[in-house]
Amino acid sequence: MYLTVHAAAGAAVGQFMPNVWAAFAAGFVSHFILDMIPHGDENIQHWKFFRTKLRRTIAAALIDFAVLLATFCYWLTTNTVEQIPGIMYGAAGSILPDALWGLHELTGSPLLKWYRALHSATHRVIAKKLTILQGFAIQIPLLLALTYIIVAY
Repeated sequence: MYLTVHAAAGAAVGQFMPNVWAAFAAGFVSHFILDMIPHGDENIQHWKFFRTKLRRTIAAALIDFAVLLATFCYWLTTNTVEQIPGIMYGAAGSILPDALWGLHELTGSPLLKWYRALHSATHRVIAKKLTILQGFAIQIPLLLALTYIIVAY
């Protein structure tokens, strides 16, 4: 899943948590649950717009971050002050697994090798490959539904 969808899941769960660390932990767990669902973003490696795998990954990450920033601002401006800490911590917890994965990808750190294997294994629980368009057909409605939960409750 894209970070925006992960953050939405973490924020949606986190807003109902009375403790910010529980929200963070729930967001962290939600990441792995969502990664079990086939989501089609693995295929960015085949984009023709950018010449290298690194450039494709960076482009996808920047687009995702821009969408995340815009939606996050929307979530924060439509919620009560009491809900904001849970939203923020839940979202942060849900993003951390991909940040750790990215850290391993950038550094090759042997300390994170076990984590990369665990994180990658969650993507293979349901081993169905989707196209990018099929992935969007799953992720966009999920993001909209989670955003509805975040702003309506």
